[in-house]
Amino acid sequence: MVLLHIRRHCLLRKNNFCTHIFEEKACKIAGAFMISASAYSLIQFNASDSIKVPCVMGIVLGGLLFTTTIVGCCGTIRESPRTIFFYAIFLLLLLGAQIAVIFLLPINFHNLAAETIQNAWNRQMSDESMNNYQIRYDCCGKNGPNDYMDSGLSIPPSCYLNRKPSIPNDLYTSGCIDKLAQAFGNGSRIEVISDWTLVGVEGSTIIVACILGINFKNMERRRRF
Repeated sequence: MVLLHIRRHCLLRKNNFCTHIFEEKACKIAGAFMISASAYSLIQFNASDSIKVPCVMGIVLGGLLFTTTIVGCCGTIRESPRTIFFYAIFLLLLLGAQIAVIFLLPINFHNLAAETIQNAWNRQMSDESMNNYQIRYDCCGKNGPNDYMDSGLSIPPSCYLNRKPSIPNDLYTSGCIDKLAQAFGNGSRIEVISDWTLVGVEGSTIIVACILGINFKNMERRRRF
């Protein structure tokens, strides 16, 4: 019976160890993903004010998450309950900070779309950004074709279906800000899923870390006797 109990204890300890290592690697990958995705967004949208704070927070939290997993790995390998509990507490603080960012610093996609289209509108004399948006999203101007007429500009072919200005009924009437905001909103579902998936991974890692820390603590007590 004693041998059976020892074997069960060793098997449970091995399973917890392997599970913890796996989840730590998942957290490390998630941290690297947060850093790269946030940095890419800042570069892609020229550090837009609409995404600057959430993206900077994403880089900071991703960096802390990536670094913290190294501490967790060291604690697991050394079988140190103090290190594991410190890792679990710090990860819990990161989890709370991430949830706060999700609720308190959501990206305003309409403002992001308005800023993006405004920048393209200002550069339309020097590049094709505005035309590209109009062709891709079947829209015209910032808020509609009247933007061109109010600015004393002729409506470009990109505002027409099949690029044929000779057919007035083919003129796009929707503005590009609303169209782009709608496209951003559709893509935000992926962001929400990824955010809460990361929260779930971190939460399960905290639970496993606490279980592993308790096991290591019990092992320390047994060594004293």
